[in-house]
Amino acid sequence: MDTNTICHHNIMASSSMITYAFLGITTLIIMGIYASYCVLGFDAKPLFDEMVEKWKLAKSENKEPEIETTYFDGAMSALFKIVMIFVVVAFSITLLKMSIVGGPPKLDDFTDIVLASLISVFIAVGLTMAAVRMLPILGRAFENTLGYFGINTFGGLENIAASVFTNTSGSDIKYGVLATKMFDSGFFGFLEKMKTAETSPIKGILLKKEMLDFKGDLNMDSEEANPVFQLFKPIALKHTISEATWISLATVLSLFSGFIMIRYSGIRKKL
Repeated sequence: MDTNTICHHNIMASSSMITYAFLGITTLIIMGIYASYCVLGFDAKPLFDEMVEKWKLAKSENKEPEIETTYFDGAMSALFKIVMIFVVVAFSITLLKMSIVGGPPKLDDFTDIVLASLISVFIAVGLTMAAVRMLPILGRAFENTLGYFGINTFGGLENIAASVFTNTSGSDIKYGVLATKMFDSGFFGFLEKMKTAETSPIKGILLKKEMLDFKGDLNMDSEEANPVFQLFKPIALKHTISEATWISLATVLSLFSGFIMIRYSGIRKKL
C-alpha cells in the first residue's frame, strides 16, 4: 500500500470520526433541549392561573380576550436561553476541534471558537426567536404538527378530551383532534363557545355539563381533578414543544455554522 493510499484512508477515517462526533453531540443537544422544555421546565399550573385571570378581567371589562399566542415571551428569559445555548455550542465546537487536532485547542483556536460561537448563536438563535415571536404563525406550524403528534401519542389526549366533550348524536367521536383548534391564549374563549350546541364552532360537539359550575360558568380550578385543567395541560405542552423545536433547529444550525467557521481556517482571519 503506497503513501497516498494510506493518507487517503486516514483522511476518510478522520472525517468519519468527526461526522459521528457531530451527530452524537447534535443528538444529545436536541434531547437536552426537549427534556429541559417539556419535562424539567414544564409546569402548566402557573400559565393556567394566568390565563384564568386574563379571561376574568376581559369578561369584567366586556372586552374580547386576548387570543394571539406569544412565543419566547420575556426579554430576560430569551437572553438567558441565548447565553446558555452559546455555552453549549462553544463547548460542543471545542470537543469537535479536539477530535480534529487530537488534543486540547491552542489559545488562538479557543479564541476562534468563542468568536464563531458568539456570531452563529446570536444570529441563528437570536433571529429565530425574534422571527417566531413577531410571526406567531411560524410557531403554530410546529404546534399543530409535532406538538399535536406529541400530546396525542404520549399525552393521553383522547382520554382527556373524551372526559370534557360530548356530542348531540351520541356517536363515538375522537375528540382529540379538537386540540388543533385550541391554543393556550384562547383556551377559555374556545371552551366558552362550546357550552351549547348552538354556539359551538364545531357542529354537534359541545362541553359536558360537568365542566360547568352551578352558575353555568366554566370550572376554572387549577386542580388535578378538574378535567378542564387536565385538557389545558396538553394544549400548553404542544406550545412548549413548538418552542423546543424551533430552539433545536436554531441551535443545530448555529453549531454547524460555528464549526464550519473554525474547521478550515480561524474566524479571526476572515474578519
